[in-house]
Amino acid sequence: MSSSFAVLPYIVTSIVYFAIGALWYTPLFGKAWAKEVGRSMEGGMEGKWGQFVGGMVGQLISSFLYVAGVYMLLMVGNFYSFGGALIVGASVSAFFVLSINSGKLNFQGKPRLFFIDSGYGVIGSFVSAIILAFWR
Repeated sequence: MSSSFAVLPYIVTSIVYFAIGALWYTPLFGKAWAKEVGRSMEGGMEGKWGQFVGGMVGQLISSFLYVAGVYMLLMVGNFYSFGGALIVGASVSAFFVLSINSGKLNFQGKPRLFFIDSGYGVIGSFVSAIILAFWR
């Protein structure tokens, strides 16, 4: 029951979390999300590649930070089991994902956007915690 930081599982889990976001915000909920935030999924990337690449790099860095937080909670609590992963996934979801996204309900009045954005965080939290709990 080592509590040392394993780099490869962390990197792979960060990329998996990023990939979940790519699926979540393109084929699964991309059009609905775009409508909620007043954007269009149509049209080309003419003149927007720099913005796109910058956004992707920023999101990948964010994924690494997010997964680091999940990993630290697993390590601190020594939650290296399926039940432990569920506890961490649920804790991150409730205390961080849902609370941070609540402004979409409380101030913007956009329940659909709340469910789309929160859904990504909740699914990502559980998947990340499960991967990291068993592969360290």
